[in-house]
Amino acid sequence: MAALIHRYTALERISIDVLDSQETIHLNVTDQSTAIDLVEGMRRAPRSDHEPAPFAVSFSGDSSRDTDVAHELVLYADLASSRVTLSFDAAGFDDAYADRVAGHYKVLLDQMVRTPDAPAARLNILTAHETDTMLRTWNDTETRLTEDICLHQAFESRAMKAPDAVAAVFGAESWSYDDVNRRANELAHRLIELRVGPDVRVGIHLEKTPGLLVAILAVLKAGGAYVPLDPAYPRDRLERMVLGTGCEVMITGRGLDRILPSQVRHYLSVDDLGSRPDAPAGNPVTAVSPDNLCYVIHTSGSTGTPKPIALRHRGVLNNLADLNARYGVGPKDTVLALSSPSFDMSAYEFLGITIAGGTVVIPDAEAGYHPASWWELADRHHVTIWNSAPPLIELFLDFAEVSADSRLLPLKLCMTGGDWVPTTMPARFRKVAPDLRFVALGGATEASVHSTAYEWDTSDEWSGGHLPYGRPLANQRTFILDERMMPVPVGVVGELYLAGVGLARDYLNRPRETSERFVRWAWGDLAPERLYRTGDMARFWPDGIIEILGRKDFQVKVNGIRVELGEIESTLAAHPGVKRAVVVSREAPDSHVTLVGYVTAERAGTLDHAALFDMLHERLPKHMVPSSIEIVQSLPLSKNGKVDRRALSARAGGDAPSVPGGKRERAGNWQRVVTDAWRDVLSVDHLDGDANFFDHGGDSMKAIRSMVRIDRRLRISDIYEHPTVDALSDHLAERYGEQPDA
Repeated sequence: MAALIHRYTALERISIDVLDSQETIHLNVTDQSTAIDLVEGMRRAPRSDHEPAPFAVSFSGDSSRDTDVAHELVLYADLASSRVTLSFDAAGFDDAYADRVAGHYKVLLDQMVRTPDAPAARLNILTAHETDTMLRTWNDTETRLTEDICLHQAFESRAMKAPDAVAAVFGAESWSYDDVNRRANELAHRLIELRVGPDVRVGIHLEKTPGLLVAILAVLKAGGAYVPLDPAYPRDRLERMVLGTGCEVMITGRGLDRILPSQVRHYLSVDDLGSRPDAPAGNPVTAVSPDNLCYVIHTSGSTGTPKPIALRHRGVLNNLADLNARYGVGPKDTVLALSSPSFDMSAYEFLGITIAGGTVVIPDAEAGYHPASWWELADRHHVTIWNSAPPLIELFLDFAEVSADSRLLPLKLCMTGGDWVPTTMPARFRKVAPDLRFVALGGATEASVHSTAYEWDTSDEWSGGHLPYGRPLANQRTFILDERMMPVPVGVVGELYLAGVGLARDYLNRPRETSERFVRWAWGDLAPERLYRTGDMARFWPDGIIEILGRKDFQVKVNGIRVELGEIESTLAAHPGVKRAVVVSREAPDSHVTLVGYVTAERAGTLDHAALFDMLHERLPKHMVPSSIEIVQSLPLSKNGKVDRRALSARAGGDAPSVPGGKRERAGNWQRVVTDAWRDVLSVDHLDGDANFFDHGGDSMKAIRSMVRIDRRLRISDIYEHPTVDALSDHLAERYGEQPDA
């Protein structure tokens, strides 16, 4: 558009302001005649066949002009006769769109006549039919899914009906519903002795085993809310999470270090269960209700600290029960537990499947990091449900497409969410699981994980690169509003707001952030709603399907996990030698996102890359550590004086190594294979032989991706034990010989 303006106008007559966060151009003209000349000049100027019209929709008082302009819709107003005519090119617009535009214009005129003193920006343009359809019909989701119970009570009901059914599988172990329930009861009674009750937070610092399921249920049975603490997180981050949630009781296991002994007063171990013969065996009876908290889960926080989100039984159970009912999940189904306990999709893997009477298959630590192991587990245990963020599916499909294994998997349902879902993914998955139903889920942790669903069909002709968000799930509602909190018409971009039973109670102990994101809203004769503003920019299609177009802030998704760039920037800025820090995201051709940091120094020559990376690894999870950090003299600024993030994103991944490395060069096929794979996965252009995978932003997900590219015989532990290019190359040559496996 800016190029068109430069071509079609005399620039000295206007000023142009291009906003960083929106593809919008504001033209500030000196008078009305200049504006008319500008629009007419751009509209009438010659264009090549492939060049779009500068204004797809326009308003004119000249009904005599030539209307043969591709992809244009024009309203002609004849002021003498008070007659308005709408003309449009059928190649660019359909009748329904034209009808909506005409209807909006009528409503606007009526509003102007009725309230002549009202600012134009405050006038509603939606017709009564549109308002009713968008706000009522598309949100008519009221459904009775469960009795007025809590999550653990739904599990107890299953344990009572089928005590011998298998609830969890872990290696050679099978845990029945009765096994899990008895252990959870014993631990719950011990928690009650420690005065755990409704809304009391209890930390769970455990690896994924059946003991994790026991611990979760025990906290819920005692009436408390569990706080998942991923053992893979740095100690500093875990300490801040414990302090922020006020956990005084911690459930842990053998081999895991205790954290914050001054804050945590009591440690309980799942490994000690069964050591008290006199332990109560029955289900505890407490005062907990569906409106009490069930868990507090952390997401990245823009202010620099993890943000605790407090969820209630009612909302989470509604979501899990809806998915089970909607997609026919029952006692014969099995799910593979792939999500981190700190990622809210894990709630389905441990609670969603068990309230349906099904089985959760838990990979051990080694198997949990390799697609080949996922394949074997899915085949051996007849796994019917896949539940993960899209990046894990990408890893699995990448492996499947290079594997010589021709077996078809018994998967019947894939539920994915938390990130963009490529339109090619469902068909790729169907090649290894022909009976698969593929469902893309949308929403936010603040709305009990999922709020919308879109089920892919082979007849889909979705033109975008990613699947849409779909429509709201049971007892949940969606609204797309403009900056004035007014509903926008179909096809118009606004911010997505979520409502309904799934909304979180709050950000724990953060009233300011809670009031900013959870807002009260009313429109017309609708009952006042409590809404969560997602920050996602979206639009409705005529059939009510929601399409997400991007973010209005600097939040990104890395491996399907929400990351606030501000938190990484705050961590970098905490280094005493850093004057200013900016982090930008870079999307690779395969849609994987990497992070790149830029810092300026307080004094030249005082910053050290290695020290910066060491500090980040001490405070942030691996997926939040940038792949590279560049020390620069200054940061590029836009015309308004802000950091030009687009310019930084464009230059991200330069030729300079981001971590100092030696110049030792090694020969050999493995060296080239490892270097090429890591450069691709880490999105860096240079790696020395002693470059450390994890210093360049590598994490477990990126390690898996590199394993698939290097050699499918590789194990996740190989990269952790041999984290440099030279070390891994030597290890592979020693194990498999000089020639990489073709």
